[in-house]
Amino acid sequence: MGSWLDDTLLNNVYQHPDIPVPPQAPAHAMPELNEDSDWDTTLVVTDEWLKVASERRHSGWESVERRWIENQQAVQPAVQKAPSEPTKEACEAMARFPYPHVSIPTPQLEFDFRMRVILNSQSASVAVSDGFKKWSTFSDGSWAGRFGHGVVVNGGQESQDLVYGKTVATQVEATHKLRTEDEVPAYIECKARGNMTGAPEMMKALQDPNASRDVDPRLCPFRVFITMKTQDERYASKLNAGLWVGSCLWKGLEVVYDAYRIS
Repeated sequence: MGSWLDDTLLNNVYQHPDIPVPPQAPAHAMPELNEDSDWDTTLVVTDEWLKVASERRHSGWESVERRWIENQQAVQPAVQKAPSEPTKEACEAMARFPYPHVSIPTPQLEFDFRMRVILNSQSASVAVSDGFKKWSTFSDGSWAGRFGHGVVVNGGQESQDLVYGKTVATQVEATHKLRTEDEVPAYIECKARGNMTGAPEMMKALQDPNASRDVDPRLCPFRVFITMKTQDERYASKLNAGLWVGSCLWKGLEVVYDAYRIS
């Protein structure tokens, strides 16, 4: 049976003859996530490519936020408090704001590609100055996006659990070697770096193939920034100067990236 993510892509991509149908996921793949459909990505097939409906978000908290807002409105007093005066620190910061008269263009995000990788069940732990790092290689993977589609031929990721005050995070650095499905394939180096945050026991469970079965990965935000590089002239102009941010899921041995190009 395919994973929830594969089923989502399969049901939508099938309508577009130019987009290949990805292979079915293995038995250990991510199960159905039916409990909170507000999170699920809406993929819209257009003449150009798949688009993510703007009203759906990847945070996993839309329904929670909506209920919180409704509760706040219900208990909100009739008389609003007057806005508070800026603090001394805020005034000092505003006074030192560089070039306040200059407006700088705001970056825009555009959904660009999705990548899925499977980690090997065996990993290595290495002692470092501030703890341990775990290194895992990829045993399988695939990707598809505006610039093409293909497979992840090799690569791996290192992860380290860190604590910053009350914030617990798993820092991840990953390198993927992508191969396109062209008749003469191109090879692309894809690097990702970011953090997954959440309750310590929940993050530990998500990284365990067995314990992760009962944990919703959407409850632990996992964000990365991504860069890509290739020597192939067909793709170099599209990728080498680009920058992406990714919203990810990590559940057991499976990691899925949704990458948004910054323009």
